[in-house]
Amino acid sequence: MEYRILGPLEVADEGEPVPLGRLKERLVLAILLLHANEFVSRERLIDELWGELPPPTAKKAVNVYVSQLRKALTRNGHDPIATANGGYRLEVDTEQLDAAHLRQLLANARERTAAGELEAAAELLREALALWRGPTLAGLLLESHGRDEVAQLDELRLTALMDRIDCDLALGRHEDALGELQVLVGEHPLRERLRAQLMLALYRAGRQAEALDAYQQAREVLVEELGIEPSPVLQRLQKGILIQDPALELRAGIAAPNGFARPAPDAHTSTRLVLAEDHYLLREGMRRLLETNPDLEVAAVCEDLDSLLAAVEAERPDVVVTDIRMPPSNLDEGIRASDRLRVEHPDVGVVVLSQYLEPAYALALFEAGTERRAYLLKERVHDVGQLVAAIRAVAKGGSVVDPKVVEALVAEKTRREHSPLNELTQRERDVLREMAEGKNNAAIAEALRLSERTVEKVIHAIFLKLGLAWETTVHKRVKAVIFYLSGTAAETRPAERSS
Repeated sequence: MEYRILGPLEVADEGEPVPLGRLKERLVLAILLLHANEFVSRERLIDELWGELPPPTAKKAVNVYVSQLRKALTRNGHDPIATANGGYRLEVDTEQLDAAHLRQLLANARERTAAGELEAAAELLREALALWRGPTLAGLLLESHGRDEVAQLDELRLTALMDRIDCDLALGRHEDALGELQVLVGEHPLRERLRAQLMLALYRAGRQAEALDAYQQAREVLVEELGIEPSPVLQRLQKGILIQDPALELRAGIAAPNGFARPAPDAHTSTRLVLAEDHYLLREGMRRLLETNPDLEVAAVCEDLDSLLAAVEAERPDVVVTDIRMPPSNLDEGIRASDRLRVEHPDVGVVVLSQYLEPAYALALFEAGTERRAYLLKERVHDVGQLVAAIRAVAKGGSVVDPKVVEALVAEKTRREHSPLNELTQRERDVLREMAEGKNNAAIAEALRLSERTVEKVIHAIFLKLGLAWETTVHKRVKAVIFYLSGTAAETRPAERSS
């Protein structure tokens, strides 16, 4: 069975089309395929089918649509749609779904690019682009978050196209790319990466004046449409063209998004960063601290997951420095961003910062491999030397774990059956749980409807029972949280805990 969503929705069985029934049934299948091998709640399906005004019979109707899909998709007694906890999961192998195959091809292309195998990377990207038969799920209109998910897949097509053009430029095919770039710039006039590629292609084709004119056109559009000047990346490219910088000449290696070929690995260059942090003051403080180091360049600052991923696409940094928690929804988006970057940008390192010790987050960060990953407590921001050292290590492919997190992980492995935690009263355990959420005494008092004085007494009793009354090497509050996490929360990755 083959499932295709990169264009009109299609299902084929050994090359023969499978009838998919009514519009609503096709919409249900589309949503399940957008989340292949993931649980999709019945409420989510209702939201996508009817929006804010579902009919009273919506739940029953969804059950009927799924039942009809099962009849259409079941082969040799195998039903690919599983039911669990008020929702459904469509089980699909990577080679069965074009979108999954696409992501695999893009990941392989990035690996080839990082290894300098540009011809192989370009071929993989051409294969990926050939999977599109038109706009994603053409002809089907989803009502809710599905629209954004469809837009993300269509965005991935443009990204793959720009990646392939980068490879072509690095391989000396600037003449071949010019016509395509002219069309793409017309279709996406605000895309500075396309503008940079066009400028570079024109310059390498011996058309310096036209390359400079392309910059002026880009500037006029950006100022008129958005009220902003071109990015520093585009401005540097223009200056390079003006002075006929030798770095713009064709050389072995990879064409970077700013139009400059990547230098040889042993050349001294700055480490380019994208910084993501939801708290404005901390974000600005880190930016200013990091910019005091001459070998670090903060290419972009972001406050949420979407802007982070967009900045990585636009700037192609060496390292992302991110908080775990970023709005608007889940509280582990920094970890999820790291997982996604490992697939889509394997050459980008990630330094994750956390407000308090959380072994499960660290384990989640490293579960797919430790290369180019670091997990630090936010207190390292005050010791900029340690933070910079971690960034440099990650940029070189290394890995860093905060010593206090290591201590917590060791505690998790060596905890005894008879834990002092068992001596705590229910109220003390409740207070300790709130401490593990990073709350101060006032917030704990409000959450548990206690006075702050009572909270102070309870915390003092906790310290005594855990043997932390005279602790000096590590802050007692942090030590208590380590104890709690290693004793109660190490087995599973947290789903609703902020950083």
